[in-house]
Amino acid sequence: MPAPRVASVEFLDPLPADGFGEARVRAVLESGGESTFLAATFDRPAAWTKSRKGGFWFSTPVLYVRRLDAPSVRAAVDAMAAELGGFWLRYYRSPAVAPAPAALGTASLERAEGGAAVVEAVLKDGREFSMLAASPDWWRGELERRGLGFYFGPLVLFLAPLDKARARAAAKAMAASDGQLFCRYDTPRKTLPEVLDAFAAARR
Repeated sequence: MPAPRVASVEFLDPLPADGFGEARVRAVLESGGESTFLAATFDRPAAWTKSRKGGFWFSTPVLYVRRLDAPSVRAAVDAMAAELGGFWLRYYRSPAVAPAPAALGTASLERAEGGAAVVEAVLKDGREFSMLAASPDWWRGELERRGLGFYFGPLVLFLAPLDKARARAAAKAMAASDGQLFCRYDTPRKTLPEVLDAFAAARR
């Protein structure tokens, strides 16, 4: 599939003067399609987990950038369009479907490595999911250590602190909010360091 061409990148919220924060972005393709999602700087997960009761944070896909400005976001969106025939722009497009709450069976924290881990969740209907998880401080530090200007890819569940109780609470809240989120987060046979290493290697 040929890569789509990006006609424009529009900001739906004011950009912060200091380049740090978050804003909704609309990427419009030359074909007429579009994708709208949140763009945020590497530090935002720390603020999100502090503001949400329970110390965890999940959402639809977010484009992470070192600096929230027009050139940085445009470079990231162009990369999203060029990779895998535009798969990531389609992945980041918010689905127009109604939430479908589910019931959590079990959830455990596995393969912990520094500030990253994998949350294994099983819903009561038997479906199993493997989700990447990280502490916000580890996340920011690892993106900066790898010298990344942006990140897009599999979703990350943020836990502060990164522990078993928080993982179960987050999975339970996710199920009650919208069980379809588990499908978006599911990243089997991967750890977050592996995902970030591969992402950085592809941009050297």
